[in-house]
Amino acid sequence: MKGEREADDVAIIGGGLAGTAIAIACARSDRPARVRLFSPESPGRGAAYGAGSPIWFMNGPANAMSIIAGDTEHLVRSLHSSPETFVTREQFGEYVGSTFHEATFGRANIVTERATVVDLERRRGDFVLEDDRGFRYRARTVVLAMGNAKPADDFLPQALRASKRYIGDPWRTPTNELPTGDTLCIGGGLTAIDRVAAHAHARRSGTAFTIARHGFLPARESAEIHTCSYAELELDDSSPLALLRSVRSAMHRRIAQGGDWREIAEALRRPSQRIWLGWTTAQRRQFIEHLASLWGSLRYRVPPATDDAVAELRASGRYVALQGEIVGASDERDGILIEYRTRGEHRRLHVASVVNCTGPNGELSSNSDRLVRALLERGLIRPDALHLGIDATRYGEAIDSEGLADERLLAIGPLLRGILYETTAVPEIALQALAIAQRVARDIELCVA
Repeated sequence: MKGEREADDVAIIGGGLAGTAIAIACARSDRPARVRLFSPESPGRGAAYGAGSPIWFMNGPANAMSIIAGDTEHLVRSLHSSPETFVTREQFGEYVGSTFHEATFGRANIVTERATVVDLERRRGDFVLEDDRGFRYRARTVVLAMGNAKPADDFLPQALRASKRYIGDPWRTPTNELPTGDTLCIGGGLTAIDRVAAHAHARRSGTAFTIARHGFLPARESAEIHTCSYAELELDDSSPLALLRSVRSAMHRRIAQGGDWREIAEALRRPSQRIWLGWTTAQRRQFIEHLASLWGSLRYRVPPATDDAVAELRASGRYVALQGEIVGASDERDGILIEYRTRGEHRRLHVASVVNCTGPNGELSSNSDRLVRALLERGLIRPDALHLGIDATRYGEAIDSEGLADERLLAIGPLLRGILYETTAVPEIALQALAIAQRVARDIELCVA
């Protein structure tokens, strides 16, 4: 193994949105920190913000997508756009990357390693990291910012998973590289809708299908939503069922008054983590099993241009939304024959390709990432109670296999979904990144003192 180096103040594992946002926040801090960012790709891109379809947009207006906490107009100024503009995912990736380069230019204390961390261990109060090139590094604090894992597929038939026509990662295969013909997207969330929109934009032949057990599809977003305070709604958030009932009532009242029901969903955003933390594990599980799909369709909405493309495809008969569950599959010469169950009936669908759009897999035991496996084997992390990510404190401190929180092993974003739930959107990521940078700065001050 190559030799270890002087300890960094913080090592950030992952150069997608979350990891890059932390590096930016550290660069903007009054207390310079030695930062090492590990990113196999250009910082800021990640799987979701690289080159993709021009019809893939951020699902919120520009004034809601700043990566600088407290500066809602940062993206607007950077891209010279209007606050109501919905920028593409590729534009957003460029924005994050350029913000990173501007913040870190000429700063020798912030280093980017174009590598992937594959192992991590505790040693004499610090962490020792090993990357896929065999280099080792020491750091006082480590942040796990690996982003979203690929969708789970262990619930799908083996014949489907083994097929060359099956795409397990929806972000890594461009639409124009799919086999010609009908396409089935498994899932009914924003990722599935993005794939359908890309199908329309690329003028692909054949029909696009989505299939989801619940049948919910995301609502249309608007840039003209007026904000209302959570307090004025007087919602009962004592349990998931109570919250559902009171939210429905509030939405009906808002519509009757000539308002927009989306204002209610937006009002829930700020207190959502507090509400989640206030529920018991049983209540959180109840929400995941019975209400998460409905909440997702209301909370994560489709950008107008994407919605227009999908609506046009549907009107032409070339987009069909199915409700059901895949129960069988057989690989054939000219495609895949899918068997699915819907309302007690078994039906069949022949398609040229299948794309898994069910969302990131939070189950650590089935995560193929080498670092995640190493952390589990070393006992540095453990799954949260709902197996949505890692167990941690509300501040992102990882909890080890013995139930002890490590104040120097932190997590951000999707890994904290079981702890905070609403933890993957840009505003939440920006706030978490700032909190971590402030924490690193305080640690440096204590060391100096």
